[in-house]
Amino acid sequence: MSHLENSSLKRIVLTGAPSSGKSSVMNELKSIYGNQVALIPESAVVLLSGGFPPPQHTELAEIRAFQNAIVEVQRGLEFILPHQNPEAKFMVFDRGTLDGAGFWPPGPEDYLKQFAIDKSAEYRKFTDVLFLELPTPEMFGGVNDKRFHNYQQSLHSEQQLEKAWSGHPGFQKISATPTLQEKIDLVAATIKKIISR
Repeated sequence: MSHLENSSLKRIVLTGAPSSGKSSVMNELKSIYGNQVALIPESAVVLLSGGFPPPQHTELAEIRAFQNAIVEVQRGLEFILPHQNPEAKFMVFDRGTLDGAGFWPPGPEDYLKQFAIDKSAEYRKFTDVLFLELPTPEMFGGVNDKRFHNYQQSLHSEQQLEKAWSGHPGFQKISATPTLQEKIDLVAATIKKIISR
């Protein structure tokens, strides 16, 4: 059993394709809740920011190495950051280990098999899943300079991620909005309802 399952706190995971607005939501939550929330960053961004080279989309061996690194970093973050934030009233994760299914070319089922991921165990780590829908192609982009997916690749990842997470009992889909700020406000309002339950 994961130590996260033993927590009485709400554990919310944000998922969705690159440029869906997760990082912007995390920044907003930090400004609203301060040390009342434990924010767990995206493992891939942690790695890329530290100099880990992005894999080439056509090289499965490189993608495998990258995903292996993500899984290990994710598990470490899931343990250390909640432990170091004892005042937090709830936790928000920028992706979970299951998100790798959206970026593994052979597909979600093969990802679970290749990386020994137990979907049920991953589901139990989180009380709620907020799936952020991609914006329109015109609004695609964002502020994350570590992003290396184009719109079509992100659209494919979105489909795979929804397939991976939609079976979670706490799954909610956050639809695209005309502006990023409207989506941020919508997610923040949804989280406010979750933590007040």
